[in-house]
Amino acid sequence: MRFRSIAASAAAAALAITLTSGPALAHPGRPGNGHGHSSPPTTHVVDVADGLISPLKVSFGPHGSYLVAQSMAGMLTRIDARGHQRALVSAPGKEIAGVSYSRGITYYTQNDQAENPEEPPSTLLPAKLKSLDARGRTRTLADLSIFEKRHDPDGGTVYGVRRISSTCLDQAPFLQSRGEVYSHPYSTAPTRHGVYVGDAGANDIVHVSPTGHVRLVKSIPAEPITIDDAVVASAAAAGMVVPDCARGLTYWMQAVPTDIELRGNWLYYSVLPGAPGEELGHGKVYRMHLHSGRTELLASGLQTPTGVAIDSRGTVYVSELFGNRISRIGHHGTTTVATPVMPADVEVSGHSMIAVAEALMPSGKLVRMHVR
Repeated sequence: MRFRSIAASAAAAALAITLTSGPALAHPGRPGNGHGHSSPPTTHVVDVADGLISPLKVSFGPHGSYLVAQSMAGMLTRIDARGHQRALVSAPGKEIAGVSYSRGITYYTQNDQAENPEEPPSTLLPAKLKSLDARGRTRTLADLSIFEKRHDPDGGTVYGVRRISSTCLDQAPFLQSRGEVYSHPYSTAPTRHGVYVGDAGANDIVHVSPTGHVRLVKSIPAEPITIDDAVVASAAAAGMVVPDCARGLTYWMQAVPTDIELRGNWLYYSVLPGAPGEELGHGKVYRMHLHSGRTELLASGLQTPTGVAIDSRGTVYVSELFGNRISRIGHHGTTTVATPVMPADVEVSGHSMIAVAEALMPSGKLVRMHVR
């Protein structure tokens, strides 16, 4: 299945959570997974701003401010420490995501949207990396749809079931497909020599130079799972009937990069399986050495990991959208450090952690907390 906007693909789940969830930050410092702490891992939890529309990405900004991509509203918003909001970008009908900030420049992605965001666009749409300087001047650094059209790095990848009889596949053609020509840049990580971009449509990570040259960094391999009862049920909920002949077969999922982060020579990224069933807990976090290309798995079994953050000590945090938690990744697994409802992204600076929460609910929030 093609990666759609998270807000669109998760609409039904978001509605269910809206009707059943409690406060946005119930038990904000509760440790999880059996790893105790002498004191709560997060304290001084503050709702900085609310009333946000699909806040899917967040970044620390200039002068103690925060930058929030209100994605489905087509807005990039600057929020100060008191919660005052100012629109930096307003692009109705576009999707704004991938916000980051470095050396006086704000970076973000702007994707054209199909008429129905839950359906694949019939044509390749513009998918731009843009920058905004302190004077308010905007530049388009690259249109990644052009790179995708020319190269389509995963075009030869077979997604779904690779070994299946023709009679079984005839019963469910959706069980097999190839990588399509589609670009949806969704996360950014700037450096002195350009910007790394995670493309959630092309299933790759690219580097964009200051002159706009786009270079493939990594085409992310498909992730295998076994078609079991949970997968069959998830497919049924999406209106797809998996025949009995497909049970027990290996299904190769699209590995969608949802966030990227840089620390030294390592590029960290979260992977959300595009199908079937984002809620099934198949999400992972990896890191890749930029020079050798060596890739290491840091965490698995995550529920919709959509944000990654790394502190100055190298500690990795991940926001799990449908898991309703922010987790710390350690050598012996993950530990819950905060439990906001539907956290779409997380960032850390010093002992300050920020997250956008209730991201797919009618009114999203920007939350700040102290992290030990």
